[in-house]
Amino acid sequence: MQIMVQYTRNAWERYAQRLRHWLRPIEAGYKKIFSIEEIENQPVVQWMFGASLFYFFVSYSWWISRDTATLETAQSGGAICWPYFQDCAHLYFLSAFPYGYTQSAFYMLLYTVMCLIVYCMWKREWVYAHLLLALLLIWKLFVIFLVSFLQAGPYDYYHIVLTSVLLFAAHKEFFLKLSFVFMYFMSVTVKFTDGWILGTYFSSMRSGLPLFPEWSTIFLTNFVIFIQIIDSWFLMSRNWFLQKISFVIAAAFHIYSGVLVGYNYPSVALPAVLILFGPMYRFTRTPFTRKAAVGWVIIGLLALFQLLGFVVSPNRFMTLEGHRYGMFMFEANHQCLGTLKTYRSEPAARAFWSGLDCSGLYCTTETSVQTENGQTVRTRKFESAAAWNRCDPYEIWARAKSACTDAGVERIALQFDHSINGGPFYRIVDEANICVLEYKPFSHNSWIKVPPEAPLVGYPVQNFYSL
Repeated sequence: MQIMVQYTRNAWERYAQRLRHWLRPIEAGYKKIFSIEEIENQPVVQWMFGASLFYFFVSYSWWISRDTATLETAQSGGAICWPYFQDCAHLYFLSAFPYGYTQSAFYMLLYTVMCLIVYCMWKREWVYAHLLLALLLIWKLFVIFLVSFLQAGPYDYYHIVLTSVLLFAAHKEFFLKLSFVFMYFMSVTVKFTDGWILGTYFSSMRSGLPLFPEWSTIFLTNFVIFIQIIDSWFLMSRNWFLQKISFVIAAAFHIYSGVLVGYNYPSVALPAVLILFGPMYRFTRTPFTRKAAVGWVIIGLLALFQLLGFVVSPNRFMTLEGHRYGMFMFEANHQCLGTLKTYRSEPAARAFWSGLDCSGLYCTTETSVQTENGQTVRTRKFESAAAWNRCDPYEIWARAKSACTDAGVERIALQFDHSINGGPFYRIVDEANICVLEYKPFSHNSWIKVPPEAPLVGYPVQNFYSL
C-alpha cells in the first residue's frame, strides 16, 4: 500500500513539473502584460489585492440573497435594465429562494474562487491569484452594467475602478492612489446644489444630520465639499504634515459615513485609505511612460463616465436621467408621489383600499378598481418610503411598461410628482399612455418635464432616512 501511495505521489509530482514547465512561458508573458512583478514586490499593492478580495466578499454576500437579477424577477416583469440595454431580461438565468438554488450555488462557486485566491496569495502564486480575481471582476461588471440597473451602488464603482487598476495598469501604486482621490473629487460634483451648500439635504429630514446639532448642518456639509474637492488631493502630498492631516480627516469621515450608509461604503473606501495613505504611505511620482497608458486611460474613462451624467439631462437631480452615470451618492434628498392607472377591456368588480403598505423603497397608499367609459380602471397610488429612494421615473416607467403586453391591457397612465431637498413637488410626468413612450439613454426625454414646464402641485413634509 505504501509503495502504491509513493508511486502515485511521484507520478503526480512528475506531471506537475511537466505542466509547470509547459506553463512557464505563458506565465512569463502574463506577468509582463499585467505587471505582476509590482504585486510580487510591493506590500502596498499586495494589501490592496486583499482589500479588493474582501469587498468582493462583502458584495457577493449581499447579492446571494437578492432577487433583483433572478429569472423569476424577469418573468414577473420586475427586471429593471439599463436604459442603454432595455432587453436585458433574456440574460437572467439564476433562481433564488424559494424558487430554486442556482443563485446560491453559483455564489458559493464564487466563494470557492475567493478561497482559492487566498490560498494563491499565501503560496505567493500571484499569477493565479490575479487570474482568479479577474474572473470575479468580470462577473461583477456583467451584472452591474448589463444585467441589472439596480444591483449596484456608487461604492461598487469605487471597487470596480480600484480593482481594474490593480489588475490591468502598470505603476499600480500611483494609479491606485490617483484613482481613489479622483473619485473623491468627482463625488463632489453632485454636491454643488442647495442640498449640500445650504444643508437642506439633511435639514429637510426629521432625523437631520446624525450625531450633530441642527445648527451645525450647513457648516458640516460644506466641510465635506471642502474635503472632497481640495483636502483629498493632499492625500498624495509629499509634505508629511499635510498628508497625515488629510489622512486622519479621510479616515474619520469614512468611519462616520457608516452611521448613514452601513458597512458597504466604509468597507470599500476605508481599507483603501488606510493602506494607500496610512502608515505605509510613500510619495510616488507621476509616471509619463508608455507603460502608464492603461492607467491614464482608466482615469480618462472615469472622467467621461462622470461627465455623461451631466450632459444627458437639463436637470439630473429632478429628472434622474443619467444619474447612475458616475458617482451619485448623496446627491439629493428625494421624495415622490405617483399614480398608475391601468385601463383594461374586461369587466371587474369595484373595489377600494386606502392605508399604508410598504415594500422596499415605496409604499402603496391607495388601490381601487372602477369603471370608466366601459373600461375597467385599476388605480394604484404610491409614495417614496425614505430619502434613500432616488425616485427615478425611469424605474417606475420600466416596471409599469412591462404590464403593457398583458392580456386585456389597453393603456397605462402615469402621474409622477418629485421633490428634492424639501422643495416643492413638481409633476414631472403626466402621461395618458406610457406604453407608447420610449426612454432615450443618452439624451433628455421630452415626456419628463422640468420646472417651469413641470407644474408645482404641492409641498412635502419632512421625510426619513433609511438604508
